[in-house]
Amino acid sequence: MRVLRRLVVVGLGAWLLAPSAASAASNVYAANYGSGGTVSQFSIGSGGALAQVGTGVVSGASASSKPGEVAASPDGQHLYVSNYMLGTVSTFSLGSGGALTQVGTGVQSGSSTSSEPYGVAASPNSSYVYVANEGLGTVSTFSVGAGGTLTQVGTGVQSGSSVSSMPAGVAVSPSASYVYVTNEGQGTVSTFSVGAGGALTQQGAPVSTGSGSGSEPGGVAVSPNGQNLYVANYGQGTVSTFSIGSGGALTQQGTGVISGASAGSEPYAVAVSPSSAYLYVPNFGLGTVSTFSIGGGGALTQQGTGVASGSGAGSEPAGVALAPNSSSLYVANYGLGTVSTFSIGSGGALTQQGTGVISGASASSGPIGVVVTPDQGPSAAYSATVGRAGSPSAFNAQASTGGSAPIMTYSWQLGDGGTATGPQVSHVYANPGTYTVTLALTDTDFCSVLGPFTGHSAYCASDPAASTSQTITVPAPVLPAALRPTASHESITGVAKRKPKLAFTVAAGKNAPALKTIAVSLPGGLSFSSKKKSLAHDITLKGANGKRLKFTAKLSHGVLTITLGAAAAKAQVTIASPELSASKSLAKKVKKSKAGKRHKPVKLSFKLAATDAHHTTTRLTLKLSAS
Repeated sequence: MRVLRRLVVVGLGAWLLAPSAASAASNVYAANYGSGGTVSQFSIGSGGALAQVGTGVVSGASASSKPGEVAASPDGQHLYVSNYMLGTVSTFSLGSGGALTQVGTGVQSGSSTSSEPYGVAASPNSSYVYVANEGLGTVSTFSVGAGGTLTQVGTGVQSGSSVSSMPAGVAVSPSASYVYVTNEGQGTVSTFSVGAGGALTQQGAPVSTGSGSGSEPGGVAVSPNGQNLYVANYGQGTVSTFSIGSGGALTQQGTGVISGASAGSEPYAVAVSPSSAYLYVPNFGLGTVSTFSIGGGGALTQQGTGVASGSGAGSEPAGVALAPNSSSLYVANYGLGTVSTFSIGSGGALTQQGTGVISGASASSGPIGVVVTPDQGPSAAYSATVGRAGSPSAFNAQASTGGSAPIMTYSWQLGDGGTATGPQVSHVYANPGTYTVTLALTDTDFCSVLGPFTGHSAYCASDPAASTSQTITVPAPVLPAALRPTASHESITGVAKRKPKLAFTVAAGKNAPALKTIAVSLPGGLSFSSKKKSLAHDITLKGANGKRLKFTAKLSHGVLTITLGAAAAKAQVTIASPELSASKSLAKKVKKSKAGKRHKPVKLSFKLAATDAHHTTTRLTLKLSAS
C-alpha cells in the first residue's frame, strides 16, 4: 500500500515522495503537505540543531496547495516547490538570513491544473527545473530566468509506457545530460536525454525496479560520480541499485536490498552522502531511518535495521536531506509534523538529537519535502614564479580562500601533462613555451566547481571560482658562455676562380644541448647559387663521429638555413661549388692579394646562428682568410 492510499484515508489525497540530499550549514527548509500549505525555514545551530524561523510561508495561491517536494537552486538563491493540489510549481527567493519570499503564486505544470506535480529537481547547471506530474503521467521542463522565475517548455513529455505511469521521483545526472524518473504506477524507471532548451526525449523502454510489478518506486538519487542510480521501492520495502552505462542506460543490480527490519518498511526517499560512502533511507511504515554503506559497483549493505525517527511509531518519516560535510541528517516526520536532526558518527551511524522540532504552525503540518541550502565553496587564486626551461617554476595557492568549510585539496594541472597537489608546488618544464596552469580546490564538505550533485539539489553552490587558470610563458634556458655553441673554420678556397668552397665546424659546448639548426649569412661578394633544383646537392654534413648527418636546407633572402634531422653535438659543414659563387670584384681582390707581396690576404666575416635543441639561438661570427 503506497503513501497515496494512506493519505486518502485521512483526506489528504496525495502521494508523498522524497526530496533531495542537499547541503550546507545555513538553513533547512521543509514543505508542509498537511494543514497550512506552507514552507518552513529552520536555522542550524550547534551540533546541527534546528530552530524554526516563524511558522512558514504559504506556497502557491492558497493554504490548500499541498506542497510536496522542494529543491534548491545550485546558487543557493531560490527554492522550487511543487503544489500538488494546485497543479503549479512555486519559486521562493532566499533573502537575508535565508528568509523566504514567494515569487508570484506559482506556474502551471503540465497541460492542466489536474497535473498533480510532485517530484522536483533543479539541474546542476542552474538552467532548468524538472517536475513529475503524477496526475498526467508526464514530466515537465522549466527554464530558469532572472530572479529564478520559471517558464514551462512545452506542456510535458510522457513518462513510462502510458499516462497511467504516475511519475513520482525525479533526478538529474551530475552531467545535466540525463533525467531519471520513477514511474510509481508501473514499477519502472525512465531515462530521458536532455536536448536543446532542456527538452526531454525518453530513451528506450523504461526499466523495471525492484522485482517488477508492485515495487511502487518513488525516491530516487544519483551517486555524485554519476555511475549509479538508487531507487526506494515503497511497495516492496527495498532499495534498488542501477549502474548507469553509455547514453545514460540503466542496468539493475539484483532486485533490491530490504530497508529497515521488514518488507513493510515502505522506504520513501534516498539521500547519498557527498563522498559516495553512505546512503540514507527513511522508512515511512516503520518510523525509522536506515543507513546503507556503498561498496564496489554501488552495492548496498544495510548497517543494522534502522534508527527511530521522531518518537518512533507513527512518525512516518518521508523526506531526508544530508549536510554536505556528512555531520548531520535531517528527516521530515509527516505523522508528527516535525523535522528530526541526526548526528552522523563513525561508519555512517545515526544518533537522533531530541525527537524533532515542529514544522509549520502545528503538529498537523505534515512535512514531507526537506532540503538544506547549498554550501558556499572555496575560491581559487595563486601566484606563479616562472623559471626557465630546465629549472623549477613555483606556484603558491595560499591566496585561495575557503567558503563554508576549510580547503581540503589543491589539484594542479600544469599544462604539459604534469599534475601536482598541495598549496605550494614546484614543477620543471623541459621545454620553453606557453602553458596553461589550472588550480582546482575541494573543501572538507567536498565542494568544488561542480557539486557534488545527487539529482535534486546541489550540495554546494554553483562555484566556478573554485577553479582558476593562468597562462605562463617559460623562457628558454640561458647557458653560460662556456656552454654555448662554438664555431671554427677549416678553410675557404677557390674564391679567385669564383668557385668558393667553404668548410666550417659548429659544436655545442660541454654539457650544452645539442645543435638543431645552423643559419649561414655570407659577406658581400659571395652568394649562394640557386640554379640547382636541390640546394643541398653540394652540401655535406658530418657529425662528431665523422658520419654523415641527415639535414634539410632552405635559402631565403640570402640566408642558408640547415636543419639537422636529429640534434647533434657537432656539425662539420662543407659547402662546395657550384652552390657558392664569388663576384668578379672579390675574385680580383683575392688574386691581387696573392700576387702582390705587399698585400695581406682578404679577410671575410661570416655570420652564423646556431640553434640548440632547447630552441636557444647563439649568434657567432667567423673571420676567415679567402684564398
